[in-house]
Amino acid sequence: MPRSKKENNWNYEENVARVEAIIDNIENGTLPLEAVFEQFSVATEQLRQCEEFLQKGREKMELSIETLTAETNEDIEF
Repeated sequence: MPRSKKENNWNYEENVARVEAIIDNIENGTLPLEAVFEQFSVATEQLRQCEEFLQKGREKMELSIETLTAETNEDIEF
């Protein structure tokens, strides 16, 4: 799936901060119920994006480790 300009500027830390701000707004109890539902929906989408970002990062790290391990094993032939 191609990345849009918005996704290219996506930042994990900023996304987490947005979710935390939404949680604070919901917890302070001043939002109308409709806004709570809307904010909750936004927060869950942002959390989904964070999880996807972390999963892709884990996969890259695991691939790097596997590659390094394979290269190391090739160098240690008896």
